[in-house]
Amino acid sequence: MRCSPLHLAIGLTLSNLGYASEATPANTNQDESHKFALPKIVLEAVQTPEAGQTVYTEEKLKRLSSTNKTISEVLQLHPNVQFSQNSMAAATQGEIKADDFSINGAMVYDNNILLDNISLNNVLNPASNNSDFGMTGMSGSSIATTINTDLLCELFVFDSNVSAEYGDFMGGVVKAKSCTPKTAVNELHGQITYDYTSNDWTNANHIDENDIASYEKDSSDLYQKAFSKQGISAELYGNLNERVGMSLSLSKRQSDIDVKSLLVDTETAQSQLENDTAQLNIYAKLNQQHQLKLGLQLQNDQKSLDQYNVKDGHVDLSSKNNAFELELSSQLQQAKITQSLVYQQQEMNRDSADNEMLVWKSSEAKNWSTLSTATEGGYGDQSQNLNSLEYKIKSEFKPFQWAAAEHKLMLGAGYSHHEADWQRLEHVYNYFVPSNKDKTNCINNNNEMDAYCDPTYNNQQGQYHSTRVGLDAGTITVRDDRAHVFIEDAIKLNNYYQFRLGMRADYDSLNGEILFAPRSILQYRPFADERLRITTGWNRYYANKLFAYHLQDGINSLSYKETRKSINDEWGNRSAYSSSNVKSSDLATPFVDESVLALDSRLGIFDAQLKYVHRNFEDQIRKNRISTGPIVDEYDNLGRMTANTYTLSLSNHQAIPWKASQHYFVFGFDYTDKTSNFTDYDDGLLPLNYQQYILYDGKMIDESTRPASNFNRPWTARLGWNIDFDHIPLKLSNQLRLRSGYEAMVSSTIPLNQRPTGPDGELIKTRYDATSIASAFTWDMRASYDVPIVNDSKLIFGLSVKNVTNKNNHYTLENKSTLHAESGRQFIADVSFKF
Repeated sequence: MRCSPLHLAIGLTLSNLGYASEATPANTNQDESHKFALPKIVLEAVQTPEAGQTVYTEEKLKRLSSTNKTISEVLQLHPNVQFSQNSMAAATQGEIKADDFSINGAMVYDNNILLDNISLNNVLNPASNNSDFGMTGMSGSSIATTINTDLLCELFVFDSNVSAEYGDFMGGVVKAKSCTPKTAVNELHGQITYDYTSNDWTNANHIDENDIASYEKDSSDLYQKAFSKQGISAELYGNLNERVGMSLSLSKRQSDIDVKSLLVDTETAQSQLENDTAQLNIYAKLNQQHQLKLGLQLQNDQKSLDQYNVKDGHVDLSSKNNAFELELSSQLQQAKITQSLVYQQQEMNRDSADNEMLVWKSSEAKNWSTLSTATEGGYGDQSQNLNSLEYKIKSEFKPFQWAAAEHKLMLGAGYSHHEADWQRLEHVYNYFVPSNKDKTNCINNNNEMDAYCDPTYNNQQGQYHSTRVGLDAGTITVRDDRAHVFIEDAIKLNNYYQFRLGMRADYDSLNGEILFAPRSILQYRPFADERLRITTGWNRYYANKLFAYHLQDGINSLSYKETRKSINDEWGNRSAYSSSNVKSSDLATPFVDESVLALDSRLGIFDAQLKYVHRNFEDQIRKNRISTGPIVDEYDNLGRMTANTYTLSLSNHQAIPWKASQHYFVFGFDYTDKTSNFTDYDDGLLPLNYQQYILYDGKMIDESTRPASNFNRPWTARLGWNIDFDHIPLKLSNQLRLRSGYEAMVSSTIPLNQRPTGPDGELIKTRYDATSIASAFTWDMRASYDVPIVNDSKLIFGLSVKNVTNKNNHYTLENKSTLHAESGRQFIADVSFKF
């Protein structure tokens, strides 16, 4: 074997360490002045970036400028990730949950998000958005609970050419990893961090003077004028002895929000948001071959909300994600076998102050509202639950030679059982605005005051409720058993050609299908080294199995409408409510076919990548109206999408020195072209009124080719710039983003006498016209300064500045022409104690 200088240096170091461990000091009272310490040498392998895979280390995670310390904020610098237009809205800076994101054009709920072996996906109602107040639904996003990135050591992002090991996604895989203790035996280390920001530290940008007036006047949770946010996290980790290590992490983030109230005696409606996490991991070295990990995760996102326009309308909501995991790693002679067992409970609960919602016309007695109507009460209690038990096994074989090539084989399998349910815990009534014109004093034939009558309305004319919607208590349950197997072979023919061929098969009992997903990568290195790599890939990914469709079956059948003619009549004339039923047809599992072409180059200290990803989404699930008497909506597979994403990235893997400082740069550029005929699984065509053709920007096109209406800024340029100083413990981090302008398409109905005739002979009713939105530039910066205290402990003072230049960026909501402003300059201060 050829002996390089690096081999020689390592050998000499290890031999000296060996002799040092055996040496016995001749004189234990030797003069301390003769002792000296050798400088610490750190050897770090520089990892060659793979097309489609990005790793964010603990150092990178802690250096990012972040308001809420969420996974979503980390991904803002990732070139294959897109965010909603309103993700940086000025009026909702009090929020602390993780933002939804799209990877390579997929729906936000089509990502597989993991913390170690535990799923963070919300498969119960990921498209419910911010519906905290409603008769049948609860708020929900694609991420079940929000994880503080202070508790993470690594974040892996697989956006294309994803291994057959992973399934249940059409966008990408985001895998967060907790920290394994690497301390000396019998040493405990840790860190405590606190951060703070508020509306006083934030510039609320506006479009114009009219927008300022609207902002001051308007209410609702979309106008969070006053807020304060603070977070605290603590970590404790260490190796308790030669065999056992542990890590304990705790995190709490809280936001207190005041919204202008429309109630007479209440100036503000108060909201309190909390994200809590507790994480305990025990690591046991059973012997030289086997290592065991026991993990416990407790996560809870909570909301305590006062409705700004409803008397006694308080609501408490929670989204919990609790899990216990076992992982056994066995290093055998020919393979490493990893087994995991996870038991997980997800709970979503809504505790409402009342189970009756009444809407009155404002009167002498119903006088608590500044509007013409006065509302009181609530929508009752609801819950959604998911219990899961999952077992996985994976075997990674050592490389072996066969057929003139080196093979590295990996295969695995898994089984999981899931039970999901939706529950309305009590009977609920929703009373419509009184429409009667009969005069009444509200005393019925039993000489009793009618509870749903007000005698003071309109100079004692009186008003009473004559129409209500009833919602029965009930439970809907869905069970599903799933299994998968996969095999993958990484083949190296020589220094020029490498392959990765894989196949994954998935089964779930809800549709009884066995789905095969081929995965393949071909890589060619023209110079037999890292100077240039040409990578192609052809892959199929099947969607995450959402329970949302199945839980909707029958929910609306629990609702009905009742009427009465006077206060002396019983409620009757029961009929189906207008949204009487939503049901699932025999749904096929959505899938996407992916083609990838990437050019990677490592020249000196720089890594560059040019990549193209084409995705064709088939059998996408959307909702269709199949009947109007009664109204019945059905989920089926009519959704279609295509997405083409072009990315360019450039970074240096070694520091660039300049004037006693070290500099790292990461540049990324992406261009996305996406067409879609739906927004999410709850947005669909209405076949009874559906027209195949529309006017789009003055052109007659097929409705199915209409471009996506969100996540649709065509291109984004990103630059990350980190600076370390040689002689002072100061670190600077900069993240700059330039997002292109775009044409927001606003829909309207064409007047009857102006409707053109489509190729199918039908008159075209709908048009979409363009509203130009300017490009958006943001510069975020973070500075941290270390202050040593004693031994290895130190204080770290940090300051993050979002939108340093206070650029007034604009956006518009889907199908609406109203412009909104993104947040202006914002300061976030933090301090850490590390020991």
